Amino acid sequence: MPAIAFLVVSFLCGFEITKRMKVNIWGRIAAGIGIGYLISGWIVYIVSYFSKVVLGLTHPKVYGNIASIAIMLLIAFLLIAKDKTKTSLNTTKKESAFFIVLFVFILWTMFYVFHVTTENGKELIKSGVTIFSDFAPHTAMIRSFSLHDNFPTQYPHYGGADVKYHFMFQFLAGNLEYLGLRIDWAFNWISATSLWSFLVLLYFIAKKVTGYVAAGVITVFMFFCRSSFAALDKIVNALADGRWSDFFNNSQFIGYTNHEDWGLWNYNVFLNQRHLGFGLLIAAIAIMYFIDRLEWLDDIEVNGEGRLSRLKSGCMIVGKHIVASKDAWTISPSWKTAAVVGLMLGALSFWNGAVVVATLLILFGFAVWSDHKLDYAVTAVITLILTFIQTNFFMDKSVGQSIGVTYQFGFLADELTMPGVITYLIKLAGIYFIGVVVLMLVLRPSFKAMIFSFILPVIFAFTVSMTPDIAVNHKYVIIATIFLNIFFAYAIVRLWKDWHGILTKCIAVILIVLLTVTGAYDLLTIYNSDKNAVGIDLDSKLTGWLKDNVKETDLVLTGEDSMSETTFAGIMLYNGWPYYAWSAGYDTETRAHNAITIYGSDNKEEIENLVKCEGITYIVYTDGMTYEDNPCSDKVIKQLYDCVFEDGSIKIYKTF
Repeated sequence: MPAIAFLVVSFLCGFEITKRMKVNIWGRIAAGIGIGYLISGWIVYIVSYFSKVVLGLTHPKVYGNIASIAIMLLIAFLLIAKDKTKTSLNTTKKESAFFIVLFVFILWTMFYVFHVTTENGKELIKSGVTIFSDFAPHTAMIRSFSLHDNFPTQYPHYGGADVKYHFMFQFLAGNLEYLGLRIDWAFNWISATSLWSFLVLLYFIAKKVTGYVAAGVITVFMFFCRSSFAALDKIVNALADGRWSDFFNNSQFIGYTNHEDWGLWNYNVFLNQRHLGFGLLIAAIAIMYFIDRLEWLDDIEVNGEGRLSRLKSGCMIVGKHIVASKDAWTISPSWKTAAVVGLMLGALSFWNGAVVVATLLILFGFAVWSDHKLDYAVTAVITLILTFIQTNFFMDKSVGQSIGVTYQFGFLADELTMPGVITYLIKLAGIYFIGVVVLMLVLRPSFKAMIFSFILPVIFAFTVSMTPDIAVNHKYVIIATIFLNIFFAYAIVRLWKDWHGILTKCIAVILIVLLTVTGAYDLLTIYNSDKNAVGIDLDSKLTGWLKDNVKETDLVLTGEDSMSETTFAGIMLYNGWPYYAWSAGYDTETRAHNAITIYGSDNKEEIENLVKCEGITYIVYTDGMTYEDNPCSDKVIKQLYDCVFEDGSIKIYKTF
């Protein structure tokens, strides 16, 4: 199958590129998957775009895939021939078993919430209730590439304009479906392998930083299980009233802060936003490269009598080293690798822009405490140049709201003050951020520098907004906590292993329970919730007709569609479910007003002028539909335009 060949060649190339990474075979496999997807995805997109837009060729993705496979094979062959470096196989059976079990679990969860099944002779795609909302734009984008040639790329829920959404991961899934993989396999496979690969590299980062294998395992475990007091409340209530069936059958996400009922802070985020795992995979490669540069802080020899004197001496030594020394402002011999890291992060911008921002913030923190700061500058400048190029290529600044940076203090706190933020963090994460402060005070200097760096995305989330919807800043907090978990894992291992006594072991157990119990309960909630799923008929007559008759240059007026047989056709909607487009920066209010007018006006001339002016080529009408609670009718529409499709209560009118 072409899709399998594409994946194999993609991995082979990435695997060869990573042969000099200081990891064993598992780490190299993980990094190879990420780099392979990144390079092969861009080659297919660029060649396909050029083939269609510049050369006007039909079937542009054929040329894109041929070029990608050929180039990736060539790169792999040249690297194999040139570099005979062998990868360390220094692993254990336990480590291998851990990674295998981890992959099986992740792949199972991906399919649990999104899979194809057969019911009553119909093939349905089932999306769990915790993810179907986010999957509406994801699957529409996937289908715009697998069933159509969405070049230049538009956002399916706001067609006829630009794309402001980081879409390349969905493009890769769409390309795999185009090559023959069923949509659930296409999306789930790259999602599972990307997230698994990130967690493998996270394990190696934790193991390398702390020196403990157990810290790597605990860090991965904490990835799935967030900190909060909310589950303890549920347990206490269940103990008090004895209603354990309600406790174990709960299907609503719990918490005390705004939007926790969305599943905004738990593993559901990674089931929803599949591209986030891939973005973190590339970020982990960058962090692994630079994190060694903080180790010198542990080798400082501080002189003086008394704690204050030693503190002053240490600060002077550190300050001189990171500011006044010659090495602080020179470029290192390995600056070319820093440039490659910049290329990777820059190429990531339209796979997941939030991860790029968070990674640059973390690397800025590293740079503060490192010498050879110009290496970081090389990485940042290349990243920003590539991001600028892509932003200007994909986004039309005259349409809606482009990416911008505005000061907005407080994030989702009830009171937008410093006390309000502190209260919010305690309500959200329990002891977590209090623990971060304690760890910052007691751990060794290199760990202090790392914690300082990893906390910067949290500060960013509470002070800056780049989109109309401040809630999307939750990703910065999540990214920060994923890496901060390393130091909690280290503390837990030290309490259990190095300090003998039942008291310290009890503290370690209590600590890990407090840090993970709510996240563990969230996993149960996901399991219970997604027993219920939204099903879409893959053999729908409506989907088939739209797929065969509507081109990517057409613009289709529908109701406020979320995930439906219409969106699964991969067509460009005039104004789909408005939240998706609004949060990406599009002017949904104007289009919603126009849609209400077209569906509700009795003025033929007004409708004709609007349809023509907005470039709407098809109008979909369903008997009894409403638009933002306004009644809709096709009474005038059917007088103006021909009905070209009818199936039960659904009609499609062609405008010109």
